[in-house]
Amino acid sequence: MSGRSPNGPQRSFPFEGEAEIIAHRGFSARAPENTLVAIDAAVVAGADAVEFDLHVSADGVPMLFHDDRLERTTNGRGAVRDRTLAELRTFDAGAWFAPEFAGEPVPTFAEALARVDRRLGRVYPEIKGHASDEELDRMVESVVEQEFVERTVFISMNWNALTHVRSRSNGAGIGFIVEKASRAQDALERAADDTLAIVDFDANILLADPSLADEAARRGVELAVWTVNDVAVAARLHAMGVRRITTNEVARLVAWKGTL
Repeated sequence: MSGRSPNGPQRSFPFEGEAEIIAHRGFSARAPENTLVAIDAAVVAGADAVEFDLHVSADGVPMLFHDDRLERTTNGRGAVRDRTLAELRTFDAGAWFAPEFAGEPVPTFAEALARVDRRLGRVYPEIKGHASDEELDRMVESVVEQEFVERTVFISMNWNALTHVRSRSNGAGIGFIVEKASRAQDALERAADDTLAIVDFDANILLADPSLADEAARRGVELAVWTVNDVAVAARLHAMGVRRITTNEVARLVAWKGTL
């Protein structure tokens, strides 16, 4: 499937608007990351979309969690993958951030989608680690069951996972995360051949080499960036043509968007 035509790039996945402010792990500057309360905070702050991370429990349930291990953001120990859903439910995912969030649970992907509902325009689930094909299928099934397909962009550094997602869904978006400059050209090539694909850059890579944004524009490939907390940096990236901006500081970037 190609995203190009003899008359130039013709893509069916544009972002219409001056900017899309994407809450990174929810409003993670104000609430514990990857929790339902962080999603709520993003909504209240005026985010357009939310990004969160996906690991899978020992019994195959997609869960919102960033690290491979539990220690940093819960009172649990060990690998997320080694714990069942029931075990993960016993851990506190909020007290590490601030006392008022004590007792906040580790949510499932399905619960997060239900919490977003129609309050945000889009979700960006990041597939972490090396999920099996069956586990990836469950992630896709979650967005199908909750009618989120056209509002979902699965992103990952594991591009094989994105290839599998695409094989299971022609309607969901995919985003090739570029965390080092050496992967940039390959990502742009892959995204140019899929009308529902974007490239999601570490913002520092584009700031160091703005020609990558020019090349993306020539190919008709949309870009997202992470993690931008400074308004001046957001303005520089916006001037390059970047419209999807992931941030921890949601309120600050929403206010900046209002000046465009």
